[in-house]
Amino acid sequence: MSNDTPNPQEFKLDVDCELRFEIESKDVKVTVELVSGHAELFGTELVKGKPYEFTTGAKVAIFTYHGCTLKLRGKTDVSYVAKETPMIQYLNCHSALEDMRNYAEDHGTTGPIVMIVGPTDVGKTTLCRILLNYAVRQGRSPLYVDLDPGQGSVSIPGTIAALLVERPATVEEGFSQKAPLAYHFGHKSPGDNNVLYQTLMSKMAEVVLDALKTNKRAKVSGAVINTCGWVKGAGYEHLRHAAREFKVGAVFVIDQERLYNELLRDMKSSVKVVFLPKSGGVVERSKTSRAENRDLRIREYFYGNKSPLYPHSFDVKFSEMKVFKIGAPSLPDS
Repeated sequence: MSNDTPNPQEFKLDVDCELRFEIESKDVKVTVELVSGHAELFGTELVKGKPYEFTTGAKVAIFTYHGCTLKLRGKTDVSYVAKETPMIQYLNCHSALEDMRNYAEDHGTTGPIVMIVGPTDVGKTTLCRILLNYAVRQGRSPLYVDLDPGQGSVSIPGTIAALLVERPATVEEGFSQKAPLAYHFGHKSPGDNNVLYQTLMSKMAEVVLDALKTNKRAKVSGAVINTCGWVKGAGYEHLRHAAREFKVGAVFVIDQERLYNELLRDMKSSVKVVFLPKSGGVVERSKTSRAENRDLRIREYFYGNKSPLYPHSFDVKFSEMKVFKIGAPSLPDS
């Protein structure tokens, strides 16, 4: 990979601005370094003087609340500083959730269970990451639930999964993937098997709510739920089903007023439904891009983010295998 450029670019960001860049070219490496000030990537604070590496497919937005200077090395397809961002609204959402956690802590109740919804390519996963990072930086341990089988931000694509988040995501690898709970769905879209998808969501909700009861820190911290971008017809019914099963107390709707008004009409009066704008830096992905991202996630699952793992194949005789079925009804005595 090449990251050679004639001159590294230096960007000086004012208060509440962000540097956005994209890497689409093959075999390209770009590094970013915080020279001065304070900055963060989707809620993860950058360390001053440490170079962060990004490769093909990266779509990055580095935000600063206080102003900073960033040095960028390598060839990007797009790079610019944006002054209009929704980060203040997202921070306000975090503050509201933190107030709910403080109330739960004082009264021995469960913290906020919030569901992020919206059509495809509006930044749902990014908002989840921001809210989770902010919560962890406040000393919380929220559960992250990913109900999108198409991309798989927690586990491999084709699954729904949950993860206890106890430390901020790293810039390069995201959240720690130790001991996630994952249920195999086997399809990239819920519409391929609606009944199975709802069954898995119900089971996931049961386990997540039990975990919140048994883990005191997680109970106060609550949960952040990511959803897929199918929001019409059966997709909308899946959202309503998830809200019921997970006992959601707040729904953040990104970018679609129609969906916002439908949920406002159909959710219980106790559920807070909030409309949020999407970031101008969100990039619409093609079917090819989505497929490539799924392939990358599958590769990372087996090989790790930077290939520290070495999977290999081996043969086993079928006669040496034992197959078990879990949960089958007992046979009557003959």
